[in-house]
Amino acid sequence: MIEGYDEWKTALPDEPKPVAYCDICGEPLYEGDYITDICGENWCDECLNGDLRRML
Repeated sequence: MIEGYDEWKTALPDEPKPVAYCDICGEPLYEGDYITDICGENWCDECLNGDLRRML
């Protein structure tokens, strides 16, 4: 506690709440994250790159 400061001034911000979840791995997706909508399913970049992308 810092003398002369209110508690709200020194408290950490609240943790952000997930906006959605990846339908493949279940990882939380937050505002600003990239998702790919594949036939109505939300895929995170990790699942998209690991399951669909390949090098030719």
